[in-house]
Amino acid sequence: MALNKELAQKVLAEIDRDELARLGCDLVNLPSPTGQEKAVAEFILDWFKANGLKPVRQDVEVDRPNAVGVLKGDGTGVSLGFNGHMDTSFTGTAEDLRMVADIEPDEMLKGSIAGDKVRGLGISNMKGGVAAFMIAAKALKKSGVKLKGDAVFAAVVGEISRTPIGPWQTKEYRGEGAGTRHLLTHGMHTDYAVVADGSDMNIVWTQTGVVQLKITTFGKAEAAWGSKRATHPMEKLNAIVKMTKIIAGIEKWAECFEERYIYNSPTGPLFPKVNIGAIEGGAPYRPNYFPGVCSIYVDIRMPPQVRPVTIQHEVEKTLAALGVEYDLDIYKSLLGHEGKGVEPLVESLEQIHQHLFGSKLRFEAPDRASIWTDTNVYNELGIPAVKVGPRGRRIGPRAEEIDVAEMVKAAQIYALVALDICSRERPRSA
Repeated sequence: MALNKELAQKVLAEIDRDELARLGCDLVNLPSPTGQEKAVAEFILDWFKANGLKPVRQDVEVDRPNAVGVLKGDGTGVSLGFNGHMDTSFTGTAEDLRMVADIEPDEMLKGSIAGDKVRGLGISNMKGGVAAFMIAAKALKKSGVKLKGDAVFAAVVGEISRTPIGPWQTKEYRGEGAGTRHLLTHGMHTDYAVVADGSDMNIVWTQTGVVQLKITTFGKAEAAWGSKRATHPMEKLNAIVKMTKIIAGIEKWAECFEERYIYNSPTGPLFPKVNIGAIEGGAPYRPNYFPGVCSIYVDIRMPPQVRPVTIQHEVEKTLAALGVEYDLDIYKSLLGHEGKGVEPLVESLEQIHQHLFGSKLRFEAPDRASIWTDTNVYNELGIPAVKVGPRGRRIGPRAEEIDVAEMVKAAQIYALVALDICSRERPRSA
């Protein structure tokens, strides 16, 4: 179906660059670490209502809502969903010192406009994308165009990679799909979806899955002073020393795994990855004892055809050969997916990109595509979805910035793809 260029121009005329930049600042200035998204969600719901969209509040947990705006069609057409997460990569609090050696002044985390850029915590990942589809929604409504299918704009909680484990069990650790899974299992289905997460405005519809493992070794918790290594060998008594052997084995396996499971998707290769991301062992206040317990936490990004049980089997086989007593638990498992039936949406986006910018829509680079995002949840549940979104850059340990021009580009693409897809008659058999 050809894009209606007259209507497209009418919609594009309603996209205001300065309004978009200010909206990005407003979203940044409402801190929303994972689990604490309520304030920004309520702002977005009020904004949708004020701008003529139907606001839908979905309480994923107490004080943790998804914020959805619906632009209704006349019921005869194809529907399209937009998705962006409200939670940010870092909390903006002293908690971040667990992951970042030095943190910048809090002032750098606040929303600000500096020339042609918006700055602050979360503007790149991914409040810039959320602001872009909000402005696209407003432009569609304000232009007065009549859609056949619904356009659904969803700002969701809990996409950042955080996992409940050990003492970390509250909503602040429920991420990676928590909000989008609730969104889609509580009625917000559409025929197609665009996830506005950062991709440098390139396109991808195949992404990796995730397995996270906890591996524990055991020692003998008794005083180390006065012992000799000949009679008290560290590799038998010290859980941390035992773990060094486990780590070496995992690293050797990982090197092979990352080469063997490269996945050739329609948009290019996906690269698997194994990362030992955390370690716990012994008592810092009592280091004169042999540590009796040591655990590592391993994140594995796997391509669509690999299952969690395959990962478990390979790791257990590797560890069994080391002769070290251990315990292994899988505490996260999310499948990767290649979107099926995305062709009409991809063709629409290609046509729109050519119309707007006179150039071909590019595929996202493999190193950036090889991640998990909420795109996977849509494709898992049978809703053909692609990821296309603006990405900025880190300008401090946590602070980010994004070009306003990239946000405008995103808003234009989102507005026109909604105009195109939601103007299509729904097939009689659908």
